[in-house]
Amino acid sequence: MGSVNQAFQVLSRRAFGWRLAGAILVRACAAAAEGDQPGRLVWSAEAAPKLNLEGRYRADAQVLLFGLTLLRREGVGGGSVLWREYEAGGAARLLEFNGYSTPARAAGLNRLGFIREMARISGSEMPECSYFGLITASPEESAEEARKSLHSGAKEQVYTAIEARLAPGETETAIAHFTAPSALSGANRDELVERARRALASVAEVRTAAGPASETGHSFLQELARLLMRPDGKEGRFLYSGRPYWLHLVRSVDAKATAYFRERRLIAKPAEVIRVAGRLRREAGGKETEFRLWIASGAERPLPLRIEYQAKSYLRLVFEAAGG
Repeated sequence: MGSVNQAFQVLSRRAFGWRLAGAILVRACAAAAEGDQPGRLVWSAEAAPKLNLEGRYRADAQVLLFGLTLLRREGVGGGSVLWREYEAGGAARLLEFNGYSTPARAAGLNRLGFIREMARISGSEMPECSYFGLITASPEESAEEARKSLHSGAKEQVYTAIEARLAPGETETAIAHFTAPSALSGANRDELVERARRALASVAEVRTAAGPASETGHSFLQELARLLMRPDGKEGRFLYSGRPYWLHLVRSVDAKATAYFRERRLIAKPAEVIRVAGRLRREAGGKETEFRLWIASGAERPLPLRIEYQAKSYLRLVFEAAGG
């Protein structure tokens, strides 16, 4: 039981993996170009979005034993999702996912996972996309290693940042590692993002030839959003770090979740809650990653009501919509 209690306190790197489901630099972004003519997609903080949706979440941890939930702790961290759409310089969509631990609630463990993506949402089959991501570098590969990282006295923490642009014919990717004071946490996201941008500016971009436009062209969150907006959306492909990935979704009505979220007044009749089971893997081969989302039926812009991800065989993280 001692090892289970230790595992219960663990929030690992994958816990806030920004491949989920999550979608995310410091200020609002929009598609803009020099003058009034559409050009290369760039980050901008000048234009106001025509659509601005935000969801905030409480992060809960569940300790599993033989696949069954043994222990549960609420509020070990938090998260947020943004969905913004712009018209300046050509229609564009910004998606963002942010997940973080609260050290005081997570046995001193300080973790952050953050991704922001923007893409044109009209025009060519392969829209231009840009994404930026930041994650705490966590080397723990076992429960024992994770236990040793609790209440760490380290004065610095290592982060990994990525920035990429997907365009017809090629991708440009930059990856950088940097350190920051361990006192900085998810509450200091803007400062960490600024440090990440400085680190990325010091490394060379890697260019990779992209596949046919009909096969790849989106980043992960953009492809996930595209599928979620289509009731029949089941399979898609996306690029990450210049490599193609496969994404598969299975939907089913969740009556229990429907009653729960109606009681919390986060949905209203006749809407139901749809459970979306997702799987993704690199097309070249490798282990599949699984996640689950709960969304409201009929939503034009389906922000998740719940996000669930099994970070380890013994640990599951659940991001539950706040409010209501």
